[in-house]
Amino acid sequence: MFKFLTKKYFFYILSFFCTFLVFIFFIFHIFFTDRSVWTIFELNDKISFSNNELDKLQNQKLQLSSEINLLRDNKIDSDFLSEIAQELLGLIKPDQIVIKIPK
Repeated sequence: MFKFLTKKYFFYILSFFCTFLVFIFFIFHIFFTDRSVWTIFELNDKISFSNNELDKLQNQKLQLSSEINLLRDNKIDSDFLSEIAQELLGLIKPDQIVIKIPK
């Protein structure tokens, strides 16, 4: 009778150990692999940062394209042209105030 109990408990212990190993395997993959929860959070942060950078670059592109359109041959804005010339040539004096109005 004692041998039967030990075999019975041995199989219970073995099954518990196998189940525990499978559980540990899945927990490890949930938290520490390439497709883990932490990686998903990091990728979401990178995506939001990249979207913010994209928005900034698109706004900068719009601003530069509007400045380019103001300098085209068929519609030159004289005030804008004189402001650029004064900045490039260093003709703006310290007591002058230049106000840039975004369009």
